[in-house]
Amino acid sequence: MLHTSSHRQEGAMIITVAFWFIALIAFAALAFDVGHLLVVRNELQNAADAAALAGANCLDKTPAASGSDCTSANSTTLHWAVAAAKASSSIGMNSSDSVALANGTVQTGYWNINGGSSLQPTTLSPLGPCTIVGGVMTTACDKPAVMVTLNKAAGSNGGPVGTLIAAMFSGVGISLTANAVAVISSPGQVSAGALIPYAVNKCLYDLYWDSTTNLPKTATATTLNGVPQVIGQPWELRIGSSYHYPNCDSGQWTSFQQNVNSDSAIKGLIVNGNSAPLAIGDNTWIQTGTKASSFNDLSAQYPTPPGADVTVPVVDQPAGWVTNTQAPIVAFGAFHIDDIQGGSGKYVQGHFIPITTSGGSSGGGPNFGSYTPPRLAH
Repeated sequence: MLHTSSHRQEGAMIITVAFWFIALIAFAALAFDVGHLLVVRNELQNAADAAALAGANCLDKTPAASGSDCTSANSTTLHWAVAAAKASSSIGMNSSDSVALANGTVQTGYWNINGGSSLQPTTLSPLGPCTIVGGVMTTACDKPAVMVTLNKAAGSNGGPVGTLIAAMFSGVGISLTANAVAVISSPGQVSAGALIPYAVNKCLYDLYWDSTTNLPKTATATTLNGVPQVIGQPWELRIGSSYHYPNCDSGQWTSFQQNVNSDSAIKGLIVNGNSAPLAIGDNTWIQTGTKASSFNDLSAQYPTPPGADVTVPVVDQPAGWVTNTQAPIVAFGAFHIDDIQGGSGKYVQGHFIPITTSGGSSGGGPNFGSYTPPRLAH
């Protein structure tokens, strides 16, 4: 009886050891599988991010001759099809789980950066303008976007991810999905050097900018304040000092966050732009004087032709300019300079444009034509 009992104990011990050995192998396999899945998931996400950013970069750029890529030049319209083609072609430039990615789903449309969960159609008239109070967006902010979805599943990009656990128990691999949304957005903040030191009154934008379509209003007459117009093209505006022009046809020299008002100081800001990043809500100094020489300095910096696309700080002083004081920035606007006159003229002439990219800018603000570089929103 003792002999039999001893054999039973030995058998139980062998079974126990075998069980724990199998469990140990399973735990080791599980740990390996979890680590491997995280690596593959990150590879898939990085590929989706890269493709979405590449596509979004082409939204506001001039299409290349191929039609599936873009140049570095800004465009006056959004190019949804080119952005989608660029995103699609970028998918194959990456791999996941040592398998080159071959396919994915690319969509374009408007994404609400204030808490979006799905794309809205490209035909949407974007809601807004975005309102920011205390640095927080309080209304819808729909921005042009590219969404890329990548799967590793049956029939897609090498199929499900193989695992040791699946191999041990004759199971199937695990399917993975990565989703990325990249947007170009109206900036809530711009980097140092992004702005020219000339503030534009918001009421001028209210007159000649359509905040419903986020496009400049187009001329309906052949002249405006003595400036020739082309019917159907954006209004050509002559913006001069408030000392010589009506409040909503005028601008004022600004020295940003430095209270300096000499010709040499303004010239330095014309050449170098704002010395520090500026955000909506930050104050900018509105300076006194017409400064004919500063118009000459601006003309030397941006010879016409060809002129230049510039970004300007927008302030809201509907009752008239208050100089030698600070005013909060309410937006960043895009403007194309066609002509600059110093001397007896003293004005900047040009038109609002729907798209210019302000390098280094970020966040979300009212849409007055200036866009950030592409960034991930989801």
